Amino acid sequence: MNKLIIIFGLLIGFQAVMAQPGEVRERDLAGVWKMKITLDDDVFEDEIRDEDNAFSRLILRATGNLVEGILDDIDIEIQFRDNYECKIYVSAFGVEEVEYTEWRINSRGELYIDDSDSFQMGDDEYWVFEGDILVAYEDGRPLDDDAAVYLVKID
Repeated sequence: MNKLIIIFGLLIGFQAVMAQPGEVRERDLAGVWKMKITLDDDVFEDEIRDEDNAFSRLILRATGNLVEGILDDIDIEIQFRDNYECKIYVSAFGVEEVEYTEWRINSRGELYIDDSDSFQMGDDEYWVFEGDILVAYEDGRPLDDDAAVYLVKID
């Protein structure tokens, strides 16, 4: 269930934070980073407004509340370590896991984090700096307009 929740959270999309992407350098990754997932306030509102069936509107509204509740119960922290190793701490619904994977920075300064059991990104998805946070991109643009998934340095 942990895996499904993480995958669902990542699949709902990504959004930029109003700045030009900046190159990632190894020295900028030192410390622990916390993943933040935020949904636009109106992410379900268009679908709810367009739905004619009252029961369907109720289900959509409940789904939106459920998704927000699930996101509140998921905590992911990433530590970029020496030798391009990445330690991922996942805490969801009282269950904690520690996993290891690898990371790399390409010649364009794009950070790629390999998949683990609880953390998955597409092969073409990468992270770049927008100000002092890391934001997920694909093909030179943020992945989605309805949600934001980004990493904030906490240590």
